[in-house]
Amino acid sequence: MAAPALLLVGVLAMKFGWKTSPDLTWGVALPLWTSAHLAYILGYLGLGVVLATLWSWLHEVARGRVERVFGDVLAVVGTIGLVAMTGQMVLDLIVGFRAGSRAAMSGISDSIHAIPGFGVFFYGLIPALSLAAPAFLLVALAVRRRISAWPALTFLIGSLCIATGITPLMVAGGLAICVALPAAAGVTPPTWHRAAA
Repeated sequence: MAAPALLLVGVLAMKFGWKTSPDLTWGVALPLWTSAHLAYILGYLGLGVVLATLWSWLHEVARGRVERVFGDVLAVVGTIGLVAMTGQMVLDLIVGFRAGSRAAMSGISDSIHAIPGFGVFFYGLIPALSLAAPAFLLVALAVRRRISAWPALTFLIGSLCIATGITPLMVAGGLAICVALPAAAGVTPPTWHRAAA
């Protein structure tokens, strides 16, 4: 519950606080920037716990080596995405702390992007794997009836909305994963009911 909620807080702070208020004094803008990125970092660390949990669930219900390897690959891919996304947030914080004004941030950010490999790894498509991997793990769990189908589909659609970068869709996607993850965690598969009976 905490991971998607913190990510949504970060989105709201950046999209409706930072980007819509370019005239904020640096004394207000820097704490806003910092708070939003700290929320992101905590959210992605929480998503790491979610990723590990989903991976362990898939191992429990996997029917053979192929499915277990599939889960392992998704876990590794998701971890790489989380490292890249968390690193992006840390780099953004460094930019904010080094800048003395909002205008000065662009030059510092450009110098970081100029470091070979940094732009591709931390700001390219790799960070998107942090949501793509859990989405596919949830779909796999739904196929194996470890969870219901609707939380998996809701998370998948939500992650695609976030990937668009369009503010209304990002907010809607954030709300979707806020609903999907707790629902996935709280579902008891029908087979367990029959076994208990």
